Amino acid sequence: MQSYKDTDNNSENLNEEDKQCNKDYKLSSSINKQVPQFPQKKAPSYSNEVPQILKLQNQFRNAQGNTRRELECQLIKRLVDLKKNSDSDWYRLNGAWAQKYTTYLYDNSSTLPGPIDNTDLLQKKNLVMNADFYVVNETVWKFLLEEYSGGPEILDEKIPPSPSSNASSTTDRAKSVDISIVSYISQLDINPEIPIKGLKNELYFCYMHSSLQCMMCIQELNNFILNNINRQHIQSMPLCTNYQELLRQLKDTQQDYIKINSLRNSIAKKFNPKYQHDAQEFLLFLLSSFEDEIINFNKKNGQQQTILPNVIDQYLKGKMVSEIHCKNCSKKSQILEDFLSLSLALLKINSINQSFDEFLKDELIQDYKCDSCHKKKTAIKKTRITKLPQYLILHLKRFKFFPKQNKIIQHIKFSLESSFCGIKYSLVGIIVHSGSLEQGHYYSFCKRQNKWWLFNDQKIKLVNNNDVLQQQGYILFYQQLL
Repeated sequence: MQSYKDTDNNSENLNEEDKQCNKDYKLSSSINKQVPQFPQKKAPSYSNEVPQILKLQNQFRNAQGNTRRELECQLIKRLVDLKKNSDSDWYRLNGAWAQKYTTYLYDNSSTLPGPIDNTDLLQKKNLVMNADFYVVNETVWKFLLEEYSGGPEILDEKIPPSPSSNASSTTDRAKSVDISIVSYISQLDINPEIPIKGLKNELYFCYMHSSLQCMMCIQELNNFILNNINRQHIQSMPLCTNYQELLRQLKDTQQDYIKINSLRNSIAKKFNPKYQHDAQEFLLFLLSSFEDEIINFNKKNGQQQTILPNVIDQYLKGKMVSEIHCKNCSKKSQILEDFLSLSLALLKINSINQSFDEFLKDELIQDYKCDSCHKKKTAIKKTRITKLPQYLILHLKRFKFFPKQNKIIQHIKFSLESSFCGIKYSLVGIIVHSGSLEQGHYYSFCKRQNKWWLFNDQKIKLVNNNDVLQQQGYILFYQQLL
């Protein structure tokens, strides 16, 4: 479970990290004078999280390549946040191993950290926490031990303190952001685009709102949902139906914003409304669920009724192949993968194109165990994209949950138009996370009506290109230029 905490109070109550983040990365002086803050919330309960974790763990066990790594990132994030009970044991983990594991997870390294080796922790004296060793909860330790083996098991006497916060409670999200509501938008003729409206936030739904506003830039998806989903799909395609209801509500209302009901209720089991969640996780869940519902409907009813086009595969899904070449026996193995987004590492890079190129760069893998010669030797990993989607979603890995939780606040340069693998794209949406990892807020910038708009829950504002380009982007949406 994502550990962001939405808060809402004035900037004088923020900690030093938040103040620096606000200072360095502002929307503009007229758009974002303070980072909206909301109160911290307790970690998810063990009983509520276990079914979701078991399902995610099963997906992880059956995955390969980059998909497996991204599922492991999600799994570790949930396990780190999980508190089984106050008496749960805590374990020490070798600092050097933890750093290797972090590099594998968040910097897209292909080299696995190998077995855990805690022997130094038994031999050395005056060990420094968060340097020589890290402390992890029992659930994390058991997972790492099962997945990577090694040891020995070392109990830690002290439970690490939970992050503190000076944030005060509130029920109105983001009211400190200086944004005026555009009252005349409902009268504009923007057909077939979705009308520009806000989404009312009564709890912790900024992750959902920012994602949905960017999805409304994908006209092909919205046209499919509006024109192809009808009463016969209500039972078998609930999320597609809920999204259609949202789109129709936006088209019909004369108000400046609407309140989401059906979609929010449908996802409550996976995205508990009492907690904040990751926009990337929600986005991939919703798009994947749309495709699953389309595929399942066609399998069940395709012979009797019209086949629904797989709009997700047609416009949003890309394909890549990872090839590993063993330098000992020259054996080549390939992993074919589909992707809805590419998760890009931010290590020693300063632009989105540089990070994209690093993702595709050949990598040397040490101690690779070849399935053919059964020896641990050096191998070369080559990654290439065989199909880029019409809408390319790029996720920047700003949040690290292991071995310590922190947010990368470096500004990554991007352009309104970019080329990826020789194909030209135009930027149509950005999801931004402001504040620190412990407390912050999601909002989005979307290109609609051929103009850029800021969407901050129910509040919206017309902005310019410079406002967009200075953002600390978290997820970027690109559309192919035909």
